[in-house]
Amino acid sequence: MQKTYAIALPPAALVVLAAAVLTACGGGDGGELNAKPGYLGAVRQQSYDGSSDDLLTAGMGKSGLASATAPGVAIALQPTAAELRRLAIYTNYRAMLDMTAAGGYGTLYGPNVDAQGRVTAGEGRIAGTEYIAFSDDGSGRKNVTLMVQVPASFDPRKACIITATASGSRGVYGAITTGEWGLKRGCAVAYSDKGTGAAPHDLMNDTVALIDGTRSTAAAAGKQAAFNAGLTAGELAAFNTATPNRFAFKHAHSGQNPEKDWGRTTLQAVEFAYYVLNERYGDRNILGERLRTLKQSNTIVIASSISNGGGAAIAAAEQDSQGLINGVAVSEPAVELPLNPGVTVQRGGTALPVVGKTLVDFTSYANLYQSCASLAASVSGSPYAAAFAAGFASTALPITPTAVRHSGLPVC
Repeated sequence: MQKTYAIALPPAALVVLAAAVLTACGGGDGGELNAKPGYLGAVRQQSYDGSSDDLLTAGMGKSGLASATAPGVAIALQPTAAELRRLAIYTNYRAMLDMTAAGGYGTLYGPNVDAQGRVTAGEGRIAGTEYIAFSDDGSGRKNVTLMVQVPASFDPRKACIITATASGSRGVYGAITTGEWGLKRGCAVAYSDKGTGAAPHDLMNDTVALIDGTRSTAAAAGKQAAFNAGLTAGELAAFNTATPNRFAFKHAHSGQNPEKDWGRTTLQAVEFAYYVLNERYGDRNILGERLRTLKQSNTIVIASSISNGGGAAIAAAEQDSQGLINGVAVSEPAVELPLNPGVTVQRGGTALPVVGKTLVDFTSYANLYQSCASLAASVSGSPYAAAFAAGFASTALPITPTAVRHSGLPVC
């Protein structure tokens, strides 16, 4: 006769056994845990009620953004993080759009125009939660600012993510007008300042910006500085003696060549968005841990932005080896392609020698040759040409064919 024995297991063993059974049966969406990307630093989050403050307008609404008067700061030399955020959104939104009624603000576009293009009577504020963190390699030298905005209307059953990488040298709110399209449609928006956000280092006072825009001494900030010029005490003292009252800016002075990573940091913004969304909406396993429920197979991701941000979106799509991006929708993308012997540029019958340059090189060439071209005799009758030419008559500004020739550059 066969005997059956019953063995009492402790509660902890039962939990482990149950988890093993679930894993063996494929339960819990394969058991893939939602893991924070290793490059992400501490994640800050702030929720906005859509009334006193919000994701799109920082509480100003359609009317506040349209005002010619910028939002105020209570203590001029000590603005708070909230005040700086409001100013950043106000400045960047107005920089991207025609804010006049005649231009269409408030009727064709703007916070009060809904996703279907209907003009509403409201101010267009959008409730939700904002997450912000640095992407870095541990050195504190990169500290690319990433941000994810999740509107209260986000529906995980219809998950979507829009990227909004900043244009120019703007900070992380630089593409807020791109983010507007996604927020109105209930999509999470993944932002990146692409490592070029201003983050000025005041060299004379040795103060730096933190991730929220507030300032600190460089020593106190340490690796949490959005940007530090990286000078030794001796170098800083010598520089300040020779050239006092100067600022160093991240895009120009970081030494990181952030342009090479614009695509990668845009992809990181998408990964950050997935992490945030799964922390909020992902299923839980039997241990209560969040799983990676929202992923490429059930989420639409559109890479978008304008100008340099648009170029970053295209670069992200080119570099996307994980299938993170479903489509690209950009305007006037700034694209600087590497030198390729198979690619030539001709204007009329003339082959142009300056191709395959980085953004910094293109800007340098433009600053030189645009000025040079403006001094040509053929345009001497143009408005303000005489005054412009007079400014270059000084020996302090020797832009001449001889000077250009001696530099080894093509003569204009």
